[in-house]
Amino acid sequence: MTTQAQTQRRRVAFLHTAAPAIPPLAKFYSEHAPELEITNLLDDAIIRALGAGRHDEAEHRLRALMQIACGLSASEAVMITCSSVPLAWARKFAASFGVPVIKVDGPMARRAVEIGPKVGVAVTFEGTVGPTSSLIRETAAELGREVDVQVAMAPGAYDALFRGDLETHDRLLLETIGKLAKAGVDSIVLAQVSMARVQPAAQQQVAVPVLSSFDTSLEALRGAIQEKAAV
Repeated sequence: MTTQAQTQRRRVAFLHTAAPAIPPLAKFYSEHAPELEITNLLDDAIIRALGAGRHDEAEHRLRALMQIACGLSASEAVMITCSSVPLAWARKFAASFGVPVIKVDGPMARRAVEIGPKVGVAVTFEGTVGPTSSLIRETAAELGREVDVQVAMAPGAYDALFRGDLETHDRLLLETIGKLAKAGVDSIVLAQVSMARVQPAAQQQVAVPVLSSFDTSLEALRGAIQEKAAV
């Protein structure tokens, strides 16, 4: 029997470029946002294209996912879960398809800038460095603030993740986070969704705020849906 709460669930789509991003997001959103009916759409060729510098191909494939999200899935809002996707693409898709499109790390970047000017960025995938750094600087400019972005790569962590070796991934990432904290940053951003699993352990390890995109993206997604419904 369908309940009233079930009939009122809002349809949203998550666009993924890497399979490891799906389980942690699915777990978090099922626990914290039962009012959302989420469709997960994956094309892992996008991340390979981005890593190879084939941006036109990556944008084309991501647009194809957008068409599914707004067509067959009839989503009211879309979230791009890949930090390597430029913010400009999300804005372009929102204008083209007429639905809110949130970049998962956008609200997190805003929170980091608000905390203080020295933002540490932990990454495991080289292709994330440019887009995340640009996102933080663009966010700071929009807020009228100066920002110093310090990026630290965790070598080998990304490969370990895709081998299913989570222990090695987490250990290498935590080492990198520790180095950033010692560099005197005001906050540390976990640049990729796949890194969010280490946030609790990282926060116990260092004194500065360690930010993942989960809480901040949910707040932004709910706000976008409410704003669209009010129009």
